[in-house]
Amino acid sequence: MRRRSMLLACASVTAGLLLGPVPTASAATTAPELVVAGGYGELSSGLLSVTARSDSAVTGITAHLYASDSSEEVATVSDFRLGSGSDTDGRWVTTAPLRLAELDTYRVVVDLTDADGDTSTTQSATGFEYWRTAELLDFEVTPEHPDHSHQQVSVSGRYTISDPRTGLTTPPATDSAVQIVTSNWGDPVSARTDTDGRFALSYTHTYDGAGIVSPQLELPGPSSQQGATAYVSPVRSTTRVLLDTDELSTVEGEPVTVSGRAEVMGEDDWEPLAGATVRALWDSDSGAAAVRPVTDAEGRFSGELLMPRSGTVQVKVLGGTYLDVSGEEPLRVSVARTTSIGSFTVTAGTNSRLTAQGRLYTGESTPSDADNKVRIQYSADGATGWTTVTTVVPGFGDPEEGSLFQGTFTAPAGQGHYRAYFAGSADWQTAYSEPVFVQLP
Repeated sequence: MRRRSMLLACASVTAGLLLGPVPTASAATTAPELVVAGGYGELSSGLLSVTARSDSAVTGITAHLYASDSSEEVATVSDFRLGSGSDTDGRWVTTAPLRLAELDTYRVVVDLTDADGDTSTTQSATGFEYWRTAELLDFEVTPEHPDHSHQQVSVSGRYTISDPRTGLTTPPATDSAVQIVTSNWGDPVSARTDTDGRFALSYTHTYDGAGIVSPQLELPGPSSQQGATAYVSPVRSTTRVLLDTDELSTVEGEPVTVSGRAEVMGEDDWEPLAGATVRALWDSDSGAAAVRPVTDAEGRFSGELLMPRSGTVQVKVLGGTYLDVSGEEPLRVSVARTTSIGSFTVTAGTNSRLTAQGRLYTGESTPSDADNKVRIQYSADGATGWTTVTTVVPGFGDPEEGSLFQGTFTAPAGQGHYRAYFAGSADWQTAYSEPVFVQLP
């Protein structure tokens, strides 16, 4: 038994030497995979990169470039170096910038070969952006906090252009347009470059709030540029209003003139405030009225305000981009309402006694007790020398019918003229009736 085993073993070895190595099952292989191809670094660098992976080392890379609007191949590139990652999963970059004739976003088709001999040909999902790059240098915006005395904002900077076709960095063409978005609403403002690529302009910040300032160079053809912004935030100054008077009077239907001077706090003291809006407002349960005059170069303002009733007007400087709202200054306005006396009669009785009556019209309201009095007056000639013979208090009547008043008194003479007189007040106009001639029997 032992000898038989040894013989079988020797036979096996002899068979192996005669037949050669026993073949094994071959492992499955995978073609290298293109992840993406495109630019490397700045778009103006001219460097092309290829990112790929494979199950064995990537040994060959060839990129074919086609214009975006053509199927004609414009360049073939095979000179790549490993820039990052590994030879099985990495990013390869051309060893030298490409010098192509035209700026474009080129289609890229990449041939890949790995150490197993597997190959693939794939068009990249993204293109090779072969563009110029504009760089903004020395960008400055001053002041970043404009105020009432310094509303002009200066913007300046300098552009350079890097071109992948030449590998040179130069200023843009003289008189190139720079569009500048300012903090104000509306279209951008335009500046022009000089021979060194510099530009500068000033604008008045008028926007009521903060905002950005950002320039952009206009470049023909494919190009890119990094944006730059500055934040401009205006500062508001303290204001005040000085009235010419704190009390005015008028009659119903006639306006009063609200006037005075507006001032702004300067660097050291109060200064005239020109071009500001001043608001004079009366507001009550019975109505409202307002006027908004604008100050002149000396800070003076004047406006007519029509009020139907007496009241207190609040006057203040309205706020704006550079102005705080001022404190309110009160202005007392007395409006004497229209009054009239009608239906006035005087009748004679016995013993030289006369009875006068009529109606006092004061509109929709009744005067206070101190003002609600009608005087009956006498004049011998009906023109001069009027004297009060009695005073009566009107009742409370319908506004449309008037308040009835009546009084009995002894006639001062056998004949003469009589009238009714309402003295009025700051809130009520004076009123007279038509004179009535009376002769005692």
